[in-house]
Amino acid sequence: MEELVCKLREIQGGLKHSLDDLHQKLEAFDSEPELLTSLEIAKSNAEARASSLEAEVKRLREELKSIRDFLEPNGDQK
Repeated sequence: MEELVCKLREIQGGLKHSLDDLHQKLEAFDSEPELLTSLEIAKSNAEARASSLEAEVKRLREELKSIRDFLEPNGDQK
C-alpha cells in the first residue's frame, strides 16, 4: 500500500509540473497576441493555398480526361 501512495505522489508531482509548463506557455501567448494573429494568418493562407491546389488538380484531371478522350482511337467504344 505504501508503494502505491509513493507512486501516486510521483504522478501528482508530474501532473503539477505539466500544469506549470502549460501555464507558462499560455502566458507567452497572452503576452504576445501577435503570435496568435500570425498563426491565424498562416492558417488562412494555408487554407487558401489548399483550395487553390484542389482547383488546380480538378482542372488538370479534366484536361487529362480530354486528352485521353482525344487520343482514344475509337472514342468511347470498347
